Amino acid sequence: MFEIKKILLNELEDFVKSEMFQKLAVIPITPARAESYLKNPRGRADDVVLYLGFIEDKLVAFRSLFADSVFIGEEQIRFAWCSGSWVHPAFRREGHSKQLLTQAYSDWNGKLVFTNYAPESEKLYVKTGWFKPIHQFEGVRCYLFPKTRKLVAASGKNKLVRLIFCLADFFIKIISLVKINFFKPKEKPDFWFEEMDFPDSECYRRIQQNAKKFLFKRGEEELKWIFGNPWISTAGKQFKERYPFSSFSKEFYYRIVKIFRLNRFAGFFIFSVREGHLKTLYFQIEEGTEKGIAAYLKRFCTENKLEIATVYNSEVAGALFKQKFPFLRVKKTGQKIYSTFAVPGKYNFQDGDGDVFFT
Repeated sequence: MFEIKKILLNELEDFVKSEMFQKLAVIPITPARAESYLKNPRGRADDVVLYLGFIEDKLVAFRSLFADSVFIGEEQIRFAWCSGSWVHPAFRREGHSKQLLTQAYSDWNGKLVFTNYAPESEKLYVKTGWFKPIHQFEGVRCYLFPKTRKLVAASGKNKLVRLIFCLADFFIKIISLVKINFFKPKEKPDFWFEEMDFPDSECYRRIQQNAKKFLFKRGEEELKWIFGNPWISTAGKQFKERYPFSSFSKEFYYRIVKIFRLNRFAGFFIFSVREGHLKTLYFQIEEGTEKGIAAYLKRFCTENKLEIATVYNSEVAGALFKQKFPFLRVKKTGQKIYSTFAVPGKYNFQDGDGDVFFT
C-alpha cells in the first residue's frame, strides 16, 4: 500500500537530522536545500514542503515544494513552486508521482506553479488539466566549446564509443580556438561594465523602482536569501550519490554585472556558471543596453572558454542570434512557466524565476 507522509516547514530541520533520514538510500532533500527552505522569506511554518511516498517502509517517491507569493491587484496569492519530483525506477508508471502532486494541489489550495522541467514532468503536469502556461521564454543556447560527452547520453556506452566522442571533442576544441582567435570584440566607448559577487545598494534601488513590472517581484530580501543559501556545493559531495538532483558541482558561481552608459548607471544583470555552462538569471536594465550585454557575454564566454551559454531574455537573446560569431552554433530554445491560477494583466518575468536561480 502506498502511504504518503508530509513534512511541514517547521518539521524540516528535525527531519534532516533524524535517524530515518540518515538511513534513507535516496534522500528527498539535502541539508543545504533544507536550510534554504527554512530561510525562505516567503515561507510559513505550516507550509507543506515535502511529500514522501512509502511502500512497506521503503521510500519509493517524493516531491518537494517551496513557498512564494504574488500580488495581483490588491490580492496576495500564496502558492508553491514544484521543485523536485522523483520515483524509484522499480515503481514508475504506477501513478505515484500523480498521487503526490494531487495531495500537494489539495494542501496548497490549488495554487501551484512550475518551470525548469524535464519533458516527462511537463507531460504529467499538463495531463492533470490544472496547469496553463502563463509565460513563454524565447531565448537562445550558444555553443562555444561544447563537450559531446555531456550532450549525448550514449557517449559512455563502451571504451570505443568514449574514444570516438573524446576525439570529436578534441576537434571541436581546435575549431573553437581558431574561431576565437579571430574574435575581436568591438569596444563601445559609451559602455562599461563592473563585475561583483553580490548586488549593491545601487542595484537594490533599481529593483525597487521597477518592482511593479515583475510578477514574482524578487527584491533585496529574496536575492540576499538566494545568494546566502545556495543549493549547489563546490566543497562536499557526500550527498551526490544519494540525492537525484543538483547538490554538488566542481564549479558553480554567480556574477553580478553593473552596466554604465555615458558614465551613468544603466542597470545590472546576474548570471551563473556551472561547469562550463553560463545561464542568465536576472535583468534590471535600460532599453538599448541589450547589444552591449550580448557583446559582454561573448567576451566573457571566450575569455573563460565556456562550453554553453543559455539566455532567455528575449532582447539579449535576439542580439546574440543576429550576431552568432564566434559561437559554433546558436539555436533558439524556450521554456514555459505553468500555473494553476490565472494571472490577469501584463507582467515581466526573469530567466531565473522558480528554482532556476538555485541550480
